[in-house]
Amino acid sequence: AETVEKTPRYFSMTPFASAAARRPTPVPGKHAAGPADRSASARARAARPTTRIMSAKYIQVASHDVSGCAAWEKMVAGMVAAPEAEQPPHMALIKKFWCGKTSTQNNVSVCHCIEGKENLDKVQELFKPDSEFLKGFTQSPVMKDHADSMKWNNFEVMVEYPKGESTWSGVEEGDILGVYSHGVPSAAEWAKIFENAVSADEGAMHKNSGIVKSFGGKMFDSEWKAAEGAEAVAVIHVFKSLDDKAKFDKMFDPTGDFFGGMIAAGGAFEPFYSLSNGPIFILDGK
Repeated sequence: AETVEKTPRYFSMTPFASAAARRPTPVPGKHAAGPADRSASARARAARPTTRIMSAKYIQVASHDVSGCAAWEKMVAGMVAAPEAEQPPHMALIKKFWCGKTSTQNNVSVCHCIEGKENLDKVQELFKPDSEFLKGFTQSPVMKDHADSMKWNNFEVMVEYPKGESTWSGVEEGDILGVYSHGVPSAAEWAKIFENAVSADEGAMHKNSGIVKSFGGKMFDSEWKAAEGAEAVAVIHVFKSLDDKAKFDKMFDPTGDFFGGMIAAGGAFEPFYSLSNGPIFILDGK
């Protein structure tokens, strides 16, 4: 009788026969390339200009432990090197994947950049704890014994600065992502204040902090929770260096002058949360 694999091939780290032929040619430049086996077709899609789609945008920030970061990168390379018909189903629902290590040993993070509520709902269904897809993922050699470490933090993109030719432009391979969250009285009012803060004086805050792109919005279905009576908001700041992020992290402190003053005025509430991701490599979905 034919044997059926419990773990889908794209989670098994088994190279596809065509993987070597699909490897991208390294491009010289400031930023380091991602995993060597990432598909050339994905890089070609990333190079094409896109137009803004006027629909809701979402970012899912997933993080979890792995057996090792090198093994995880090999698994990711296998996913994108697979023939299109054999790629995992979420690849068709997500526009961009921002992938990298966190500051914790053998812990990684992937940001799913999603356009449209319908696609968000489908991705969430795939990653439900009891879904067959997630079971296949957590049975892979990379994730075995680490299923309980998976955490999700999600937000709707209400603010993007600066705006590019697409919502997801302006984030490059080698960048460092800082993910931050706290409570506010009203996410809608906070979004107006945040947009003004990052765009005032031709983006002076960005220039002074080493930030090249920011996304912010109201959180939902997340591990990070706001205090009772508050609404949780999340921000992703994109940096070019770990040093710039480290300097900003000193300011993101509820006991410091800046956020301490906001808390005292009732404009922000603890608890504060943060996560580091990068240097990142980028994958394209559809």
